[in-house]
Amino acid sequence: MTDAPHGPRGHDASQHPECLSILGLLPPVTAEDVKQAYLAKAMAAHPDRGGDPAQFIRIQKAYDDALEFVKFKANKLEWLASKIEAYAQQQEVATETIERGGEVGMEEADWLRKSFGEDYGHVADKLVSLRLRGPRADDVFAILLGFRAESLGDLETLDLAGGTITDEGLLQLKELKKLRSLDLRGTAVGKLGADAAKWFEQLEFLGLPHGSVGMLGRLAMPRRVKLVVGDAPTD
Repeated sequence: MTDAPHGPRGHDASQHPECLSILGLLPPVTAEDVKQAYLAKAMAAHPDRGGDPAQFIRIQKAYDDALEFVKFKANKLEWLASKIEAYAQQQEVATETIERGGEVGMEEADWLRKSFGEDYGHVADKLVSLRLRGPRADDVFAILLGFRAESLGDLETLDLAGGTITDEGLLQLKELKKLRSLDLRGTAVGKLGADAAKWFEQLEFLGLPHGSVGMLGRLAMPRRVKLVVGDAPTD
């Protein structure tokens, strides 16, 4: 696998999804093409090998989007059916959060909108951030637990500081593998909080309540993680 784009001569890379360009690919591509291109680029950009963390995350996002592109091109109706339930669940979480005074962030599927229009594009939008602090956070947390992890698996930022989440509740978040920022300051999370950095390999920020992590836990925290211990922020 080389960095040169793959595909028939005459293809204009500017007319194809950015995710493929980032991986050095041109359609037609298969899932295996995407995987091989990702592995080659991710290995070179991995922070543990001295690579740029921002570029590594960009490559990971491109990998996810490129796989969606392959599935979409293979069978549009099947792809659409697989997205509808997850989209509905994301929208419910977003609506409930906003109604309680919180904030959400959605990541749009630009490649899909540009290529196939708004109708398809909205269904592929991803809920990537959720912030709701204080007692009302418990309501949204209960909704999160009621949905399948794959429906909310794109969450990168989760801020439920000031709620009453315990260690048992924290365990329920383990499937959110893409979390980069998790703020649980002022909650009832205990000693299990220090283990969160091991569960979420992309985690960069971890907020925990007083008494949840001791000296050994701090020393064992990966360097990539900024640990902040304290009460729930008031801002």
